[in-house]
Amino acid sequence: MKCLYKNFNHAFLVGFFSLLAISSKAQICATPGNHISNFVSVLPSAQPDSLRIPSSHTFQMIVQSGDPYTNPADGVTRSLFDFTGYVPISGSSRNGYLSINHEGGATASAGVSMLNINFSNANRLWNVTQNAPVDFGVVAGTARNCSGTVTPWNTIITCEETQPASDVNADGFQDIGWAVEIDPATHTVMDHDNDGQPDKLWKLGRMSHENVVVSADSLTVYEGNDENPGHIFKLVADVPGKLGAGTLYVLKLTGTPDNSTTGSWIQVPNSTPAECNNVRAFAASVAATNFNSIEDVEISPKDGKIYFTSKANSRVYRFKDNGTTVNGFDIFVGEATSVYNINYGTGTAPELWRDGNDNLTFDDEGNLYVLQDGGRNHIWMVRPCHTAATPAVELFAVTPFESEATGMTFSPDYKFMFISIQHPSAANATQMTDAAGNVVQFNKETAIVIARKDVLGPQNTLPVTFTGFNAYKNGSTAVELEWQYRTDEPQVKFDVQRMADGGSFETIHSIATSSNAGSGSYAYTDAAPFAGKNFYRIKATLRNGNEVLTNIRVISIDTKFITLLKTFPNPVTNKFTIMVTSSIEKQAQITVYNAVGAAAVLQQKTILVNGSNAIQLDTKALSTGTYFMQLVCGDETIKTKFVKQ
Repeated sequence: MKCLYKNFNHAFLVGFFSLLAISSKAQICATPGNHISNFVSVLPSAQPDSLRIPSSHTFQMIVQSGDPYTNPADGVTRSLFDFTGYVPISGSSRNGYLSINHEGGATASAGVSMLNINFSNANRLWNVTQNAPVDFGVVAGTARNCSGTVTPWNTIITCEETQPASDVNADGFQDIGWAVEIDPATHTVMDHDNDGQPDKLWKLGRMSHENVVVSADSLTVYEGNDENPGHIFKLVADVPGKLGAGTLYVLKLTGTPDNSTTGSWIQVPNSTPAECNNVRAFAASVAATNFNSIEDVEISPKDGKIYFTSKANSRVYRFKDNGTTVNGFDIFVGEATSVYNINYGTGTAPELWRDGNDNLTFDDEGNLYVLQDGGRNHIWMVRPCHTAATPAVELFAVTPFESEATGMTFSPDYKFMFISIQHPSAANATQMTDAAGNVVQFNKETAIVIARKDVLGPQNTLPVTFTGFNAYKNGSTAVELEWQYRTDEPQVKFDVQRMADGGSFETIHSIATSSNAGSGSYAYTDAAPFAGKNFYRIKATLRNGNEVLTNIRVISIDTKFITLLKTFPNPVTNKFTIMVTSSIEKQAQITVYNAVGAAAVLQQKTILVNGSNAIQLDTKALSTGTYFMQLVCGDETIKTKFVKQ
């Protein structure tokens, strides 16, 4: 631990004569051991020519650009893969439709492919039984199909991220720049005004759509404009599940995104084609807040807040929607210059957030996956307990050279993650073997599914699988650790490893399994954790020396180690004595400030011993007046005041 040196704030110090104990609330951000979010981060790096995901996970290639559609007359699967949307059939996480957006700029290269896919329990692999393009000719085509959403009523909404001027069918609506709803079973665009003619979602307004997201009430839709100015809009539908009619709003904060926590919704006219075409101009006219390039908007299943990315500002913002107003607006994660320490199992690497935060996806545990289009094109994962003061940022994937990961979606049971690898370099040559045993090169547009190895691919891929790991405080200091495992190895050694904040992992206890393979569980009590943050993990070592690591759990211990007993004399002439008890032997820093707390007039280091400590300050050289003293050691601070005669 490092001693902290801080200046006094004058307003705080006036009349101050007390002990301040600085403590941290325990940060436990655990997920079930067999959950898809339970992994050890990958090593941060520039992009290789292959995909790097956690060793506990595997992938299967679903389709690549150029693969033939099921009907030869449809040609081949288009390029520029983006959003993937898994729609379950009868609620199934093993049988459904998978839509894939194509972000081509022209109607000939853009569109959506709709796949029928199912999972075989026999070989634990996904199968594609049909692949067909969606016909958008009935709505004058589509372009730049970027992201989208799966609605609560199990349809797909694909979004157009471009706005060329044209109205070929003379209906008053511009042709491109909308959200479009698709029936995945029939591969057709839906009819929203019940006139027998498919149409786009006019009432959501025309803009550079990245995506939309629909709340669980099937009424409220959030969307953003991916350009500058970039505004956040909200549609409240007249009827649940029917987005062809509703009231549109735009968000205006009480100040700027840097200094506001509240805001309100302003109604946007959207009754006529002209009004729907020009919602961006109306938003600008009422000075709606400009967030500059809104890439994605999502709703957290944990706190119900709305999260969205500003790509230009390298931030993920969030707020709580109260109906007509919003509050709790803040920056959740990001800033290009932010550095997050990524523990990749055998070490820790500081990694810049950089720019380009783009797509967002939540899993059911509230973990937020942030996909970058820029920076190093990482797939980050931010746990719900994350704060700026106590970061909980991990690195899920390093993507293939020149690619960006796009359009992540999950199966309803959150065991399978579908994702696109967009525009990788055609020169990427590394051959990877996927869960099906197929050789895959990431040198073209590719849609894949990722899951833990105990779910996808051949059985017993992992000789050891951790099915659970948790940590919690027992009383004020002890930490209880529990983990469950499954193995086909005759014997496995488990090491309980602990790391202090800023340190490195050390083994504090070891356990060996019995000679029988199968499932089991262990528990261990750490009776003497560090003061402050403790990082825990379990390492399994196999007979061949290979290692498997659990995710990391963090527990903070709030124990107070130093206590101020008394000070004397006061007023003081030449010597000022501070009596302190300490339960540890550790260096402390003493700083004396002048009456306004603005300048350090005396500094002294001392070693506290276990027990009582009498520390003397030589105050002979100080002029008469009031002074403030601060003793700092580790995470604890003692402050007091004295008068020099």
